[in-house]
Amino acid sequence: MRDVAFSCDDNGAKFLRVTVWSLLKHYRGDEPLRINVFEGFGGHSAENKAKLKSIVEGFGAALRYHNVEKAIESYADLIMNREKSRWNVFTWTPIFTPFLLNDATGNVAHFDIDMLFNDDVSKILDLDLGDNLIAAVAEYGKGDPVITEAVWGKGILPPEADRYFNTGTIVFNTAKCREERTWEKILAWYRDHYDIADRIEQDAWNALYWRRTKLLPLRWNFHDRLIKSYAKWDLSAKYWQGNPPQECLEAALDPAILHFWGPKKPWKTCHRSYRKLYHAAMRAVGQTPPRESLLAPYYNLINGLHLLKIKKRVA
Repeated sequence: MRDVAFSCDDNGAKFLRVTVWSLLKHYRGDEPLRINVFEGFGGHSAENKAKLKSIVEGFGAALRYHNVEKAIESYADLIMNREKSRWNVFTWTPIFTPFLLNDATGNVAHFDIDMLFNDDVSKILDLDLGDNLIAAVAEYGKGDPVITEAVWGKGILPPEADRYFNTGTIVFNTAKCREERTWEKILAWYRDHYDIADRIEQDAWNALYWRRTKLLPLRWNFHDRLIKSYAKWDLSAKYWQGNPPQECLEAALDPAILHFWGPKKPWKTCHRSYRKLYHAAMRAVGQTPPRESLLAPYYNLINGLHLLKIKKRVA
């Protein structure tokens, strides 16, 4: 049995169904897959649980829910303190994945719910992580001036670190994480540094474990701003957001996971490059996509031209 996990309250259940459907549609692993949902503080409604169960069982997978309230009880002074954490409690629950999935063996993964899968997740679940604690995707590098100041300038990462990873996709070496109780160390670091940590647990992961993180190709946590901005304005730049352009280009042409982070979500009216893929997934789970705006044909053309530039650059 292979395990993957997601975290959300009942308000995110609708989006979770789309993400889980896309993951299971592309899963080709040798072992059965089990979907774990971290919930609490009211949990998920019976209706939403039934809808997700129908999707999961339709693919021959398993589903279970975990109440996180007991796990975070010892850290409630930090996690539930809006002045210190400034984020929803379910932003924190991914760090407890190895602890909450105490019967899982091998690697396990946690994913954000604003994602769409386009490839088989077993390709990263089956990685040999060696002495690494986790695997994740680099979001920024020191070539990006804004993040350089926000991360390296504040001392979150030392000068010898050259990439800053995003924890939207995170594969855990569960045995080593349990042995070292990484969740406790992350919370202890954040308790001492919350005044400089704008990205909460993600900053803590990077600060503590940048040396013990296996970096995955960008395609496993791809954000479309890399083609909306960089490909449009500067194809010759040495770095795109601090990442090698060739890696960004290859990810844009063949994204394994599309991560729609930021305020412009594809379940709302927006002009994101890959929104139609998400809308197709919404229809597959019985949801109605948002209406396209009158400017949609114009943005479709612009996005198409961006991808054409990328294809020419790769070729």
